[in-house]
Amino acid sequence: MASYSFNDMGGIEIDFDGVKPSLEIRNKMKAVKYRWNPTKMIWWAYKSDETEAVAKEICGEVAVATAVKVSTPTPVTKNTKKYIRKTPPKDYALKVKIKDIVNADKAQLEVWEKLLKDYVNEVMSEDNSDHSGNSVSKSQESVWMNCFRFIAKNLAGLSASDQEYELVFEYSLPGTVHERPDVFLLTNNKAISLEFKRKEAPQIDSNKDDVAQAIRYKEWLQNHHKETKDRAIEVKSYLVCTHKNAEMGMLRGIGILTGDNFRDVITDELRGEAQCTFSAEWLASSKTEMPDMLQAIEIMYREGRIPYISDVNKNCLSKVLGYIDDARKNQKKLLILINGVPGAGKTAVGQSIVYEENKNGEANAVYLSGNGPLVEVLQYQINQVGNNEHMGENAIQGMKEFKSTFFYKDTKVPEQSILIFDEAQRAWDAEKLGKGFTEPEGLFRVGERIYAERDYAILIGLYGNGQVIYTGEEAGLSLWEDALKEHNDWFVIASEDLANKLQGLGKRKIVDNDVFLPVSLRADFIDCSKWVEQAICRTNATAEQAKKELEKLQKTSMRICVTRNFEKIQKRALEIDADHPEWNYGLLISNFAEATVLTAQKAGWTLGFKPKNTVYDGKYGLWFAGECKDLRKACQVYGNQGLELDCPIIMWGGDYIRQDGQWVSRGWTYDNQSLKYKDPNSIVENNHRVLLTRARKEMILFIPNDSILDETYQYFIDMGMDII
Repeated sequence: MASYSFNDMGGIEIDFDGVKPSLEIRNKMKAVKYRWNPTKMIWWAYKSDETEAVAKEICGEVAVATAVKVSTPTPVTKNTKKYIRKTPPKDYALKVKIKDIVNADKAQLEVWEKLLKDYVNEVMSEDNSDHSGNSVSKSQESVWMNCFRFIAKNLAGLSASDQEYELVFEYSLPGTVHERPDVFLLTNNKAISLEFKRKEAPQIDSNKDDVAQAIRYKEWLQNHHKETKDRAIEVKSYLVCTHKNAEMGMLRGIGILTGDNFRDVITDELRGEAQCTFSAEWLASSKTEMPDMLQAIEIMYREGRIPYISDVNKNCLSKVLGYIDDARKNQKKLLILINGVPGAGKTAVGQSIVYEENKNGEANAVYLSGNGPLVEVLQYQINQVGNNEHMGENAIQGMKEFKSTFFYKDTKVPEQSILIFDEAQRAWDAEKLGKGFTEPEGLFRVGERIYAERDYAILIGLYGNGQVIYTGEEAGLSLWEDALKEHNDWFVIASEDLANKLQGLGKRKIVDNDVFLPVSLRADFIDCSKWVEQAICRTNATAEQAKKELEKLQKTSMRICVTRNFEKIQKRALEIDADHPEWNYGLLISNFAEATVLTAQKAGWTLGFKPKNTVYDGKYGLWFAGECKDLRKACQVYGNQGLELDCPIIMWGGDYIRQDGQWVSRGWTYDNQSLKYKDPNSIVENNHRVLLTRARKEMILFIPNDSILDETYQYFIDMGMDII
């Protein structure tokens, strides 16, 4: 029976108890902007008279008390059906030998087409594209038939043994919503993805990128498919253009197959191979998890385990937990600095340490952050899936509150012995703190009191380069070095990069490169940071090198494009909703952006303190939970540092522009605030470094139609960036 409830963040949720609602009910919900949440297996919307009325109508007034507040969803157990989606009996539509396709008549092809159609309708059941309840268009049906005929015609000349291989159609990649490569050919050593296009050439315009699709499937299998990773299977990906005028070739590392070379390539791929002896296990494979931060929190606090993030991060976590155990046993004082590239998972490692140290109901560790929006979002997420409504506050705390309690009262001792300080590179200097000492010194003083009471104390700093965005944060690593020199019985553990910058510590400095995270996980191991450094840095960067780094990215599934037309962005958002409903996208903007520049295409937009078009304190949890997709509010750098989106839309606000071939900081906000900073130009540059390293899947640069941005727009075009 359907029931509805309200959550603590102003949302309303409808739970159908594992039963798929009818098309009529789904359309009724969608009409008032209910969305399907595949993680919690519920429909949700923001509370309003309309959404509440629909919930009451669907569920009936007797279903559930209407004013019940639900802050923690019921956890999934073997005795509950709640949040369990009805799933198809298998993970693919059709598995058939090549020889059977070669010999099939029209009637057999129609049977297979029906199987494909039924399967796709089942897996797309929550997002049927029309009012008939049918997700499959006539065009898609003809594509399948075209695929069968192309295979039959071009593989009829394969050897009899090669024709015994099976082709798998519409395999649903585990852990995804709508990712289904057209055809897979499996051997004992290879997984070959064949994406069929009834075109003369791959399409890479009009918001479609066939090559990126083929690359994405390849990367996904390499990074996420458990059987593929465990068995070290080689992954190949091809685009097959079936049009009679198609031309074979290579594009961004993806082979383009046509009727002229299809059979030869398949023959080459099968040479020396054997038929797959574990196809059932491969097709039923689970996903090797690579969650974002919020998904990782969900897994930890709902399922009681730390998710796999990467071998590098797992090793770092293991090393740090080992240092903690050693300090506890041998009465040590430790500072551990964990650093890495943007998106490497420093926050995830920090949260994993908190979870591991606190999982027995104790409070040994706490995550401290001066980033109020990050605290709000993570507390919200933990409270949603934890066992009580205060779990989030115990696991992560705002630095402001921590300082007022423990910095300025020198007798108080926190309950936790392990203090994890987020964004350690942004620690406040003495002037900013206003108490005659720095933030690192304050943490060391608290650490001394912890040690006096418990015989061990550990400070862990999560350190990122080039992300200083506030006043009083520009001294960086030197503040930690000064504090260490004042506390000469503390040891510091750091990677070689940071250790070399820490001077005068002698044997108290321990170099361990396992606490450095060198690979960006934010975009499935695709590291945008090298491109970002060349694209927006004022020094030691060139447009030529930026173009080369972009060319490297264009050989991955990460898509970066630019536009001056906001309607094109709205159109792309609708396509993402249809193709990737699990993706989160939203508008990001610099702290120095000018409203006057944005109003060129966003009439009436206001920026500043709590304006209608930017997110502010108390609203970040809802925004990152899905409100971001409305494209009505932008999140400034203050709010998005440390967090991520599948597809951020970077709104260029006129504060950082190309002028005569150079990056220039400018604008009213910049002029008004520049005197607050020692190096205001670096702060503006850092703003854009943060903005351009938030993407997991795709990134769109929105350059408003203001003449002051003409050179900036042309700069990205000349770099070779796609236009939407």
